[in-house]
Amino acid sequence: MSKPSKTKRSDSESIKQDPKKSKNDVSSMAAASKVKEFCKNFMDIEDKEVESRTGESDLKIFKETCCELKRLMTDILQLKTSGKTDEETSKKIIEKRIEASLLFVTLKKLNRIDKLRLKKARDTTHDAKQRVDTFHLQLENLLYEVFHLKKEVDKCLEFKSKDEDIELVPVEEFYQEAPSSISKMELTKSNQHKLTLARLEWEFEQRKRLSEQCRSLEQNREKASSEISQKQKQLESLLPRLTSILESTRPLQEELNLPVERIKFQKELAVLLPDPLYILYSQIKAFIEACDPSLQISIEGGMEDAINFGSKNKTGLDEILEDVDSAESDMETEYETNKRSATSNKMKTDWQLTRHPLRIQLKIERVVLNFTYLTTLNIVTVDCKPVQQDDGVNQICMIDNLLSGLFPNDHGDESPSWVNCFQARSMINGKITEQGKPYLWAQRLAGLDFNGIVKSTPQSFINTEFVETVILALKSRITYRFQFVKVLHLLEKGELDLNQDSNATFPPTIYSRLVSWTSSTYEECLVTSKNLERLLNFLEVNPKSLSFYKATLERESAKLLAMFMVPVDYPNSTPICSLELNWNGKHNRENSEIIRRIEAEVNVPSTELPPQHKVDLLTVQLKKLSLHLDLITEIDGQLMKKGGGSWQSQSKPEFAAEKMIPQLIKGHDRAYPTKYDTGSGFFLHH
Repeated sequence: MSKPSKTKRSDSESIKQDPKKSKNDVSSMAAASKVKEFCKNFMDIEDKEVESRTGESDLKIFKETCCELKRLMTDILQLKTSGKTDEETSKKIIEKRIEASLLFVTLKKLNRIDKLRLKKARDTTHDAKQRVDTFHLQLENLLYEVFHLKKEVDKCLEFKSKDEDIELVPVEEFYQEAPSSISKMELTKSNQHKLTLARLEWEFEQRKRLSEQCRSLEQNREKASSEISQKQKQLESLLPRLTSILESTRPLQEELNLPVERIKFQKELAVLLPDPLYILYSQIKAFIEACDPSLQISIEGGMEDAINFGSKNKTGLDEILEDVDSAESDMETEYETNKRSATSNKMKTDWQLTRHPLRIQLKIERVVLNFTYLTTLNIVTVDCKPVQQDDGVNQICMIDNLLSGLFPNDHGDESPSWVNCFQARSMINGKITEQGKPYLWAQRLAGLDFNGIVKSTPQSFINTEFVETVILALKSRITYRFQFVKVLHLLEKGELDLNQDSNATFPPTIYSRLVSWTSSTYEECLVTSKNLERLLNFLEVNPKSLSFYKATLERESAKLLAMFMVPVDYPNSTPICSLELNWNGKHNRENSEIIRRIEAEVNVPSTELPPQHKVDLLTVQLKKLSLHLDLITEIDGQLMKKGGGSWQSQSKPEFAAEKMIPQLIKGHDRAYPTKYDTGSGFFLHH
């Protein structure tokens, strides 16, 4: 009781020290207590109103209050828009404002009552849920007890003795095999319990005997295992010796061309190949061993790179997108933004063109084919390189479009997979061509079936017949291309050399000569010849399957320009030529029936050449053009003499008649004779 008195004393002292301050504190405390009491009474009143009224009645009061408030607002608006500014009007507006403010107080009160009603409903619901949870917990406890009791009852009912699990021998066999000291037939025949004990004793004796046998066999096994481990150690000690022997014999292997280590290394690399390349490698290797040992196939690439490829090949696109986001977060200028976006696109393209570090290399005669697997696009690409030889062969012409059109409509210009054909289309003519082209026959050799989902190797899809078809097509294409390159080399020198049989179909003397032979492109040929595109559309030929060349044949002032389109599968397909004669004007297939006839005759496949000289087809066509140029110039001069119409404007023919032509022209279209009779030396009409 001493402490409160001390507190009172200290309060009184403080009051004496500062009387003004103490009076204010006392008054403020009294006011605060009155406010608290008023708030408590007010909340009690509102609680009673919540209990006495329903939500529907409050809703009705709310609607009435809103209508009244709307009416007051309308009246105030009418008074303000009436234009009266007298004191009575202002007084009415103020009164209506006061009434509206009081209505807002009513709305606030309704809001508080609604909140109180909601709180009470939640509290009531919470209490009910707690009671329900309590009852539910009690029910679960009871159910668990019932379950436990049932389980114990079932366990008691299902109890089995351990001897029931032992598989004993049948009774008849027991009496036959067991000794009489154990079987005791006199006692066990009539007593089932003693019979069971006797059978268990016999089982025990048998198991002891089998345990002894097992122990002896285990000892024998351990002995054999120790011998095996000893021999294995001896074999392991042989490995470094064999390695040193192989190292010492390596010069001998190289000298005798014995690829012992290379075969071993190739087998180790084959295990690391991705599925498509492994399928391709195994199929072609099996064909080579069975049918054509002259071909050479090998796996190229580093073993360590192949082993580490899986761990280094991250989720790619996610990583690129992270790099792009980090680059964009650091942007400061528009120039840097464009530069970084280009860098991100380049990174994305590089990721899409990720290739496996191992590749398959197939050597066929003078060409090496490299098969590469693009892991992200899931396609196999092929590129070819010539084997370097100093034989005067143009290496670029040797491999130019060598694999294009190996099979119909297979030019490798788009991805064969429907999954990525659109995203790869922009890269086909760019970086993807650096790693080869995705030809359809290569996908089929690799077991990639894009009509389905992915890798499939049924016998109907990959078989030795298709592998043989592809290899034969490649060998034929490479052989003919090598011969064709030799023909091009002679044409560049202006030589039109043919075999004796083919030369016999031409007159001994042809005055026109080949003065130039150059390679060209499709775009350059379009500029030179305006009707080239129309001609290709008429013949339904794809420019991607053609190689373009320009030839110039001259006979003094007469110049014949020939644009040759050589198919990639030459000489299986006939080259197509488009002509323009520059002699007393320009003459082409648009304005001259003679040029059209020459093109029609030259572009027709020749059946005169034997199979072994098929590659001379282009030379035969050029020689025919030389002969036609001679005929045009000589026949035109003879027609000029006879006054039958000529291209020449001078009074005297430019060229003398060197060839024997009985009938210069024939028919209403004034056709020239083009058939040479080797027996008489005459030129006749067909």
